[in-house]
Amino acid sequence: MPLAKVGEFHIGVVDNEALLWGRLTGILDAKTAALVVEFIETEELESQQGFNRFCDMTRLEGVHLSYGEVRDLAARRRAYNPNNIPVKSAFLAKDPLSFGIARMCEQLLNSPRIQVRVWGELQAAADWLGVRLDALVV
Repeated sequence: MPLAKVGEFHIGVVDNEALLWGRLTGILDAKTAALVVEFIETEELESQQGFNRFCDMTRLEGVHLSYGEVRDLAARRRAYNPNNIPVKSAFLAKDPLSFGIARMCEQLLNSPRIQVRVWGELQAAADWLGVRLDALVV
């Protein structure tokens, strides 16, 4: 993939695990991050039972997000509350930049409804989410 490529995401649902997964590729920028958040908000509005989330950031080529953009996305997620169903959101990030951005999101979100954790190993994320490892390898 060329370095100038704008970020892309692939999202799916594992119904029997109540899990929404996302795999980010290319360069993650504010526009792509906002599209992912918009998709999650739409799914939350339609969901009657809630769902946990998994975001694989290991295929990113770069991250072009400022502190202010991450702060604003976290504030948007904290404020959006279509239900009171507690959920978990796991990020898989191995390189220092992606890991740092995900940790920043974890710290800034500070939501009583959404628990966020950042993991460097896939099995640890699966264990925390309470799902089979193969549910995260799609």
